[in-house]
Amino acid sequence: MDYEELGEVDGVPVRVPTNDDYRTCSVCGGNCEPDPDFSSGESGARIAFVCPQHGIQSLIDPFESLR
Repeated sequence: MDYEELGEVDGVPVRVPTNDDYRTCSVCGGNCEPDPDFSSGESGARIAFVCPQHGIQSLIDPFESLR
C-alpha cells in the first residue's frame, strides 16, 4: 500500500493511504467499517476494516514502517 506523508505530530510522521481500496469489500464492493479493537497487546496498533456481510477485508498497521 502506498502512503502520502502529511507531516509530523510530536516527531511522529502522519501518513494516509493514497487510495481507499483498503476499505472496500472485495466480495460485494461495499464500504467496510473500521474496527480499532482488533489489535492485541502483542501485535501493536492495527485497525481491521470489516464488511458487515463478509468479515475482515484488510488490516492496517499505521506504524508498520517504524517496527
